[in-house]
Amino acid sequence: MSTPQDWLTRLQNRQVPVLSWSDHWRNEALALLADAESTGNWVELSRYHNGFIREVAVRELCRQSSPEALAALTERLNDWVPQVRDLARAGLDPYLCSPQATALLYVLEPVMALAACQRVDHSPTLVAIRAVLQSPDAHDQVYAHFLTQQGKAARYLFTLLLEKTCDPTVLLRAALAHRELTTRLQAVSACKSLPAEIARPLLLEALSRPGAKVRVCVLHALLPMLTDPKPVLRDALLDASAAIRNLARWAATRYGIDPNVVLNDRLTQALPSAKHDWLGVLGLAAELGTVLTAPWSTQALESDYATVRQAAIHLLQDDSLGIFLAALEDPSDRVFKAAIAKLNKQPWASVNDPLSAKLDSDWHSLSAPHRNAIFELFPRWQQIAYLLKRLDCEHVVQAYWLRHVHEWIDRQYLIVDPVTSRTDRSALVNTLHALAASGLITAGQLARVT
Repeated sequence: MSTPQDWLTRLQNRQVPVLSWSDHWRNEALALLADAESTGNWVELSRYHNGFIREVAVRELCRQSSPEALAALTERLNDWVPQVRDLARAGLDPYLCSPQATALLYVLEPVMALAACQRVDHSPTLVAIRAVLQSPDAHDQVYAHFLTQQGKAARYLFTLLLEKTCDPTVLLRAALAHRELTTRLQAVSACKSLPAEIARPLLLEALSRPGAKVRVCVLHALLPMLTDPKPVLRDALLDASAAIRNLARWAATRYGIDPNVVLNDRLTQALPSAKHDWLGVLGLAAELGTVLTAPWSTQALESDYATVRQAAIHLLQDDSLGIFLAALEDPSDRVFKAAIAKLNKQPWASVNDPLSAKLDSDWHSLSAPHRNAIFELFPRWQQIAYLLKRLDCEHVVQAYWLRHVHEWIDRQYLIVDPVTSRTDRSALVNTLHALAASGLITAGQLARVT
């Protein structure tokens, strides 16, 4: 044992005792904390699974003063180790003052998560945080932060501000115009508890803003506050929103207003120029089952707005076949779909020739969704009849039409067709047998449809 090499060999050959779990955790903590001294990554270590490490990290965070440290301390208030919770609570105390309102607003999400835990031991801390954010010194800062928030944060700050405000008018006006939908709904509910002379102008202003879900609630809250709600109801009956019109029609009978009279009065006036005016008239007419006269229906069908043309199509009687067929040429998908829905109600005998002619001329130029939508108007056996007709007439592109025949057969499971006669079906089945005999379709495909 006279040289260092002898000592090293002896140490390597010694049996090392098995460490306990506490020794293992302690050694792990020492290694990580030694590294953290140089990196300063205490926020990440405050979430580590080893309780020793979390405790040391929280102690270090208590010595710092930053929003990031505050966020980590707020999260540790819900730690499963009591000592860590107590340290975090003590570290939070210096932030519970008005000058630290900015830092508290930074950790709003962790604070709300803490409140959602609904633990009794969190209540003193949460009450103290709310007291700081509701203090007069922090009001302007909290209000400015509220205007930029959305979701839970916006709702939390609105409730916070509303509890302590002396004049709620400014806050409610901002909340009724807030970008967060649920905050606007909160503001409408808050207006109901105000005196009518204060809430009325706020709700009237909010009624003019877009957003049907909020406007319905606004109208419902506003009507009892009005001395004469008839003008508001007359305008609401001609609103572009179906939800607003439905509420107005429900309330109209209570106030002696006849929606038919309102509609007829509007039809005696000049044609609308704005889209929302058109949608209001067309929507109310559809709900009341009123048929518009030629000038109104014609102008609506020629409108620059696709939604207006769509509403005009829906309003037409089922005997307007020519208009429905012409609407198939409309560049708007919504108008095209409205025309398809109307044509689907027509008897097959009346649409057979024009639809077949449409596909004959425009099959290749139509987009696949439009072509398929028109093709689906055909009864099932009439679909294969059309494809077989094209297959028989266009030998140059026989492979193309044969592929469509195969695809049609593969889509069939149970053919329901009350239109095609038994004789026509037999003829089509014979044609399919001939194709099978020629090897153009398989026996399995033939069995699928016969």
